[in-house]
Amino acid sequence: MHNHENNTDILTSNVQNNIIQANETDYIRRGLKIDKNITISDIAERAGVSKATVSRVLNSPEIVEEHTRENISRIMKELHYTPSQTARNLSMKSSSTVGVIVPEISNYFFWRAWFSGVEEVTKRHNLSLLYSGNDNDMDTDYKALDMMKMQRVRGLLYIPAVNYSALGVLDKLQRKLDRMNCPIVCMDRDVGLKCDIVHFDDQSAVRKAVLALANEGHRKIAIIIGDKENILSVQRFEGYLEGLKKAGIPYDEELVFRGTYTRVSGYQVTKQMIAKSKQPTAVITCNNLLSKGYIQAVCEHTHGKTDMYTHIGLDEIDMMQYLGIPYNCIQRDAYELGHSAAELLIKRLEQPDETFQHMILNSPLVHQTF
Repeated sequence: MHNHENNTDILTSNVQNNIIQANETDYIRRGLKIDKNITISDIAERAGVSKATVSRVLNSPEIVEEHTRENISRIMKELHYTPSQTARNLSMKSSSTVGVIVPEISNYFFWRAWFSGVEEVTKRHNLSLLYSGNDNDMDTDYKALDMMKMQRVRGLLYIPAVNYSALGVLDKLQRKLDRMNCPIVCMDRDVGLKCDIVHFDDQSAVRKAVLALANEGHRKIAIIIGDKENILSVQRFEGYLEGLKKAGIPYDEELVFRGTYTRVSGYQVTKQMIAKSKQPTAVITCNNLLSKGYIQAVCEHTHGKTDMYTHIGLDEIDMMQYLGIPYNCIQRDAYELGHSAAELLIKRLEQPDETFQHMILNSPLVHQTF
């Protein structure tokens, strides 16, 4: 790995020095001044590639296809482009780090199975990982992105903190991501960004859960879900409504319990549900943290039993696995999400000008037994 990094530095240095020397020698010979106003935007337009690709030729040439690299280098010489000293100095420390921004680093779904999927790919490509949590908060998300930019990560695996589109600030986020100057793969949710995306179809998953419960004869199906502004909540609630409509079950607002996607919130809203006079016969919880809080509240009320309601959770529930208790869930394979996202990022590093990909992963309804 050490030799690989040395070779990378040598290649980067050679690319820049060859451009600089050719331009300066030619201009001195012709008695002309070097045009300092030529930018990578000019180079990109002339070469018919993105600014990011030009930047990679300067800073990470080893990940750019040889014919593309040679074409861009030739155009740089023709336009007499000279990289700034700052850019030359920075390029000598080409990053081998992939940035990762997720909502909650402590969340089992992301930290265990998902991490394993990502690491299996990045280790194979000699890439290290730099993690940050955004706590589902926009300001924290921006700070995490700024930190990743300062660290000059090679690429970014990213789960947006909030529903930027609903808040009317999606363009601001897109501009911020464009300035990262590295490939980005958006995971777990599609908020409308212009980048590679890999996620589950949560709308279809919740619809599937409602119909499965309806087929068992349930007519009073409650849902425990996140706040209305969360993009995943929007999609999941749409699936809930679609499932009720298809099953011929009237919508009942009293069976909708909203909180945040945390264990504490799941516990609190389940306690509220248990205290109501109108009781559901079945419950859908919309992530594994809500499921944990739900199970805790039900077990407290029933002195350790989990079958107070027929229950389907979104994501696997690790506490049920540890206890060996059978349960139903919509299985969103976190390992597959992490592995697919990392593979997509590697592909983007190798082929930066390919069309963005939108990958939707399957999430089956399963009955876990032990």
